[in-house]
Amino acid sequence: MKKLLPVLVLAAALLIGVMGISAQENTVIVFAASSLTDAFEEIATSFEAEHAGTDVIFSFASSSDLAAQLSEGAPADVFASANNSQMNAAREAGRIAGSPRTFVKNRLVLIIPADNPAGITSLRDLVNEGVRLVIAAPDVPVRTYTNTMLDRLAADPAYGEAYREAFMANVVSEEQNVRQVAAKVALGEADAGIVYVSDVTPDISDQVIAIPIPDTLNTIATYPIAVTNDSINPELAQSFVDYVLSDAGQNILVNWNFISARIPELANTVTLAADATSFTVDGQVLNPLTLTADNLRNNFSAQTVDVTFLSGEETVTTRFTGVPLYQIMSAAQPNFNADVRNDRLSTFIVVSAPDGYQAVIAWGEIDPEFGNQPILVAFEENGEPLEGNIVRLVVPGDTRGGRYVNGVANISLRDAPRAAE
Repeated sequence: MKKLLPVLVLAAALLIGVMGISAQENTVIVFAASSLTDAFEEIATSFEAEHAGTDVIFSFASSSDLAAQLSEGAPADVFASANNSQMNAAREAGRIAGSPRTFVKNRLVLIIPADNPAGITSLRDLVNEGVRLVIAAPDVPVRTYTNTMLDRLAADPAYGEAYREAFMANVVSEEQNVRQVAAKVALGEADAGIVYVSDVTPDISDQVIAIPIPDTLNTIATYPIAVTNDSINPELAQSFVDYVLSDAGQNILVNWNFISARIPELANTVTLAADATSFTVDGQVLNPLTLTADNLRNNFSAQTVDVTFLSGEETVTTRFTGVPLYQIMSAAQPNFNADVRNDRLSTFIVVSAPDGYQAVIAWGEIDPEFGNQPILVAFEENGEPLEGNIVRLVVPGDTRGGRYVNGVANISLRDAPRAAE
């Protein structure tokens, strides 16, 4: 197994050396995001062992650089991107055959040098005067995900727009790929950097400290893979893609701290929290939670809404304080199926009470890009804790209070059944 030359020098080398390679039988040229380096090298070793005489050759770089090379005609058999935008760029250039498949996911993490000269302990410290931040350059996927995180921070009253401005003011370097960001922090050339969890590899793990990014602010990176339209060995290239998607390939990726793309089957029942003062968040999520009213008060951003609804024949007007359901579900990190068009809109949330009473909320109702409804999980009514320190689902705008589930015991994210083919 060999690597191709780095993308920055591919312009000449690809046309000379790689064209000769691509004509060889039993060779697969894989363009892959730099964050995949270690995992894909291990996958290639296993793949070659199962396909005698096969040689997997890699070019690892930022997905944006790889997409640009593909658009310029660089020969390759497989493209594995760290986001859909760069895969779409390669598709628009006519270089992708068929439909890409999501093969893995990832999370962001904050890393600092092991000696931590800037005394950084959380995201808040990144805007302190004199902090040297390093992030990826624009269009590099990890930078796109970092920008999404900054959008969430700016929208959070606890941080605000001033935080984003101060964060960007402390950026001293913008790197061409995520591994260069990790390397600069490991070498002590920066006080902090934003990378993927999978980039804290054994070769730098003793040189950096990883600080988790709160789930409400983090974002899930989605990686697609596809065979190119002019692969010399399309069947072998597809075999490599299939191996990456197989249990063996997925297990290797998970061992390198990626998130498997597999969507597990869910039971047809939900499990209620055993403690009457707590509730669970589960289902099609990556980060199941167990929460209490105190957790909501102390760890989330609360909102207050005035509501009027019918309870039986009685009109009720009252005020609830709680946490937006969208914020709670974001903390649980929904495991959407990125290969299904707008999978969010076929996803729903089942909210259950201890006595089995249930109500359903469509994801589109709470998603900021669609309904953006301020549905809350409330812990106070008119400034007082709910009786028994329980929580209650509050659905402003509903004429009747049927979905105001009292004493929430479970919130489960579910996916609609697929249409028959």
